Amino acid sequence: MRLHTLTLTAFGPFAGTETVQVDDVARDGLFLLWGPTGAGKTTLLDAVVFALYGTVPGARGEARRLRSDHADAATRTEVSCELTLAGERLLVVRRPEQTRPKKRGTGETTEQAKLTVQRRTAEGWAPVSTRIDEGSEYLRVRLGLSAEQFCQVVLLPQGDFARFLRAEPEDRGRLLRTLFDVDRFARAEEWLAGERRAAEEGLRADRHRVSTLLHRVAQIADVEVPEELAPELVGARPGASVGAWVREVRSRAAERLTSARAEAEAAAADSARVDAELTAARALADRHTRRDRARAELERLTAREPELAPLRARADAGRRAEVLRDVLQAAGRAAQAAERAAAARRTADAAWAAVGDGRPAGPGPARELRDAAAAARALMPEADRAADLAAEVARLAREAERLTARVAGGARAVEEEPARVTAAQERLDAALAAQARLPGLTAAEQAARTALDAATGAAEVVGRLARARAAADAARLAWVEARERLVDVRTARLEGMAAELAAGLTEGADCPVCGSAEHPRPAVPAGAVVTADDEERARASVDAADERRTAAGRTVEELERELAVLRARAGDLPAAELADRAATAAAELAGVTAAARRVEPARRDLAAAVQRRDAATTALAADREALQRVTAEHAARSEAQRELAARLDAARGADRDLPARIARLTAAAGRCEAAVAAAEEEHRTLAAADEARETAAKRAAEAGFADVLDAAGALLEDGALATLDRRLRQHDEARSVLAATLADPELADLGDRPDVEAWQRRCAELTARREEAVTALDQARRCAGALDALAGDVVSAEVELSERRARAEQVSGLADLVGGRGANTLKMRLQSFVLAARLEQVAEVASRRLQEMSRGRYTFLHSDAMGRHGARGGLGLDVLDEYTGVRRPTKTLSGGESFMASLALALGLADVVTAEAGGVQMDTLFVDEGFGTLDAQALDAVMGVLDELRRGGRTVGVISHLEELRTRIPTRLEVVAGRSGSRLAG
Repeated sequence: MRLHTLTLTAFGPFAGTETVQVDDVARDGLFLLWGPTGAGKTTLLDAVVFALYGTVPGARGEARRLRSDHADAATRTEVSCELTLAGERLLVVRRPEQTRPKKRGTGETTEQAKLTVQRRTAEGWAPVSTRIDEGSEYLRVRLGLSAEQFCQVVLLPQGDFARFLRAEPEDRGRLLRTLFDVDRFARAEEWLAGERRAAEEGLRADRHRVSTLLHRVAQIADVEVPEELAPELVGARPGASVGAWVREVRSRAAERLTSARAEAEAAAADSARVDAELTAARALADRHTRRDRARAELERLTAREPELAPLRARADAGRRAEVLRDVLQAAGRAAQAAERAAAARRTADAAWAAVGDGRPAGPGPARELRDAAAAARALMPEADRAADLAAEVARLAREAERLTARVAGGARAVEEEPARVTAAQERLDAALAAQARLPGLTAAEQAARTALDAATGAAEVVGRLARARAAADAARLAWVEARERLVDVRTARLEGMAAELAAGLTEGADCPVCGSAEHPRPAVPAGAVVTADDEERARASVDAADERRTAAGRTVEELERELAVLRARAGDLPAAELADRAATAAAELAGVTAAARRVEPARRDLAAAVQRRDAATTALAADREALQRVTAEHAARSEAQRELAARLDAARGADRDLPARIARLTAAAGRCEAAVAAAEEEHRTLAAADEARETAAKRAAEAGFADVLDAAGALLEDGALATLDRRLRQHDEARSVLAATLADPELADLGDRPDVEAWQRRCAELTARREEAVTALDQARRCAGALDALAGDVVSAEVELSERRARAEQVSGLADLVGGRGANTLKMRLQSFVLAARLEQVAEVASRRLQEMSRGRYTFLHSDAMGRHGARGGLGLDVLDEYTGVRRPTKTLSGGESFMASLALALGLADVVTAEAGGVQMDTLFVDEGFGTLDAQALDAVMGVLDELRRGGRTVGVISHLEELRTRIPTRLEVVAGRSGSRLAG
C-alpha cells in the first residue's frame, strides 16, 4: 500500500479543505509531519484510517465527533484518499453521517454516510462501488488487515507499544489478539471445555442413573443399599459388587413369592365355604323380618281408620263447594271495592273542606279556581323581568362606585407622572455622558496594563537571562575542555603512530612506510595506546559540546532581545507605580463601564414613563365618560323597577309571591275535582257489590249449603282437596298390599330365626385373612417382576457408566492441557501458546533493529516463565544486556532505551503482521511521537533505522513537535493551529 494524495474537508480541527500531496513530500523517502501539540497532526492519520475503514482509532473513535466545530454549516465533512493497493490505483471518498440545513424551509436534516471507490484505468477513473458494505469489503480484501492491525502496522503508535513493552502477560495478550487471528484456537478451547462439561454431566447423569436404579431395587425389595454402593460412591470404584447384590435380592424375593402363593390359596378355600353358609342364613333372616314388618304395619293402619272419617266428610263438602269458587270470590272482591271507594270519598271530602271555605264540591268551584291560577301564571314573565331589573340596578350601582374610585386614582396618576418622566430623562443623560467617556478610559487602562505586564515579564526574563548566561559560560568551558582533550588524544596517537603501524605488520608483507619485507625491530607503544576510535570519540565530544555552546548562545541572544522589547514597553516608571496606575485605571474604567451599560435601560425607562403618562391621561377621560353613562342608566332602571314591583304586589294578594299563589289555587282545584270523582266511584261500587252477593246466595242454595257463609267455610284452599284425596287413597292401597304380602306362601312355616351376626363375624375373620394373603402374594409377585425388569437396566447402566468414566477422564485431561491446567506446567492456554510463538517471531525480528539502535547492546528474549502470583505464562518479554550479559525485564529500561525498544518492537510486529496477512506490502509508514526522550547518539541510531526502512522505495513519515527534528529532516509538512481551526502551512 502506498499513499499518493490525501484531501480532507471539515474534518477534526481542519475547518476548510486541506490537501496533502504525499508523493511530493515523500520524494526522499523520509518526511516530517510537524506542528505544536493539539494542532491536528494525528488527525491526518485519522483521516487515512477513516477513508479506508470508516472508523477512527483509539478514544477519538469512541467520541464519534469527526466533523469540525469550526466548519461552516453548508460545508460537508469528507475525506478523499488516492492510493495504490494490490497493484491498483484507487480513489476512495468517504463521508460520515452528518446534519445539514434543509434546502427548503428551516431546520436541519440528516445526511446518510457515503462511500465511493474508483479504479484508475487508461480511460480515467472507473467506478468500483458506491455502496458502503460492498466498497468496505473491496478495500478489506485488498488491504488484508483489520482496522486494529492497520493502525499498529502503518501508524506505529509509540505510546501503545511502550505500554505493551512493560505490560503483564495477560495485558500483552489482549493486544496480540487484536493483531493475530487466534479465534480458531479459542474456539478449540471452548469446544474442549464444552466437551469436558458434557462428559462430566454425562458421567454425573450415568452415576445418578445407577444410584437411582439401586434405590429402586432397595425400595421394591424393602432392604437397605449397602454402604459401598452409596450414591456418592456409585461408579467411583470399578468392579463394585452391584450385580451380585442385585442377584441376592432377587433370590430372596422369589422365595417370598412361593410362600405367599400357598398361603393365599388356603385362605381363599376357607373363605368361600363360610361365605355360602352366611348367604343362606341372611336369606332366612330376611323372610322373618318381612313377615313381622307386614303384620305390624297392617295393625297400625287398621287402628287409624276412625281418625279418617272426618277427613272423608270434609273432602265431600269441599268437592261440592269447589264449583262455587268463582261466584264466591267475585262477591268478595265487589264488597272490598265498595269499602275502598267509601273510604276514598271520606278522605277527598275532608281535603276539600280544609280549603273550600264551606262551599260544596262541584265542577263550578273547580273551574273558578283553575281560571284564577291561569291569570296568576300569565304574570310570571313580569316577575322574572322585575328580578332582572333589580339585579341590573345593583350591578349599575357597583359599577358607578368602581368608576368613581378609578376616576379619583386616575386624577392622582395624571398629577404624578410628569415628575417620573423628568427623573427618567436625567438618568438617561448621565448614562450617555458615561458612554462618551468609555473609549478614552479603555485605551488608558489597556496601556497601563500592557506596561505592567511588560515590567513583570522583564523581571522574570532577567532571572532566566542570568541562568542562560551561566549555562552558556559552562557550555563554552566544556567545549574548550573537549577541544583540549581532542588535541591531547591526537598528539598521543601521533606519538604512537609507529607502534600502531608496527602492530599491523605481518611476516613477508611489505611495510606501508618503507616498503621493506623484513621487520627487524618493530616499534612498541611507549605509553597508553590511543586508537582511531578513541580519536573519533573525542572528536564527537567536541562536536556535541560545540552544538551545546551554540544552542546556549542562541538562548542568551533570544532572551536579551526579549528583555529589550519588554523594557521598551514598560517605560521608565517603577513596577509599583505602574501597578497603582493600572489599578486606578481599571477601577475608573469599571465604574464608567457600569454607568455606560445603563444607557439602554434608561432609554427604556424614559419611554415607559412617557407611555404611562399618556396612558393615564387617556384612561382618566375614558373613566369620566363611562361614569356619566352608568349613572344615567342606573336612574332609568331604578324607576322602571319601582313601577313593575307595585303592579306585581297588587296581583299577588295575600300570598307570599306569584308561584305560591299559583300552587295554592291549583292544589285547591285538584281537591275539589277529587271529591267529585270519589262520590261517583262510591255509587258505582255499591251497586256492583249488591248484584254479586245475590248471585252467590242463589248458587249456594242450589249446591246444598245453608247460605253463602256456609259455602265459603266449606271451600278449601287450592290443592287441599287433591291432598286429602291422595292421602285417603294411599291409606286404602297400603292396607291392600299388606294383606297380599301376609298371604304369600314363602312367609309361612319359617322356623327359628338364625344368628346372622355370628356368621358375619366368622366370615369377616376369614375374609380378612384371605385379603392379607392375597395382598402379600400381590406384593411378592410385583416385587419379583420389578426386580427381574430392573436387573437388565442395572447391568446396562453399569457398563455405560464404565465407558463414560474412561471418556470423561480423556476429555478432561485434554481440556486441562489446552486450558493451562493439569499437566500443563507453564499454565499456558492453547491460544496463548500460539500468541507466544508469534511473540517469539516478533522478538526475533525486532531484535535486529534494537541491536542496531542500541549499538549492539540489547536483544529481545521471549520468556515462557509464569507471571506473578502463579499467573499464566508464555507471553513474557525480556532484554539481554550484552554489556553485562544479564537478562533484564523490559521495565528496567530508561526512557530513551524504552523508546528505542518500543520502536523496534513496533517495526518487528508490523513485519510479522504483514507476513501473517499474506505478505501485504506496506510502502507508506508513519511513526508517532516519542523522540523527545533520546539523546543525540540515540537519535542518530534511530534515524539510521528509519533510513533503512525507506530502502526499496518505502516512505516513512515521522510525526513530532521537536525543533531538532526540523533540522535533521529537511522535507516536512507543517500543521498550523489557529482560533478558527487548523490548516497546513503554504
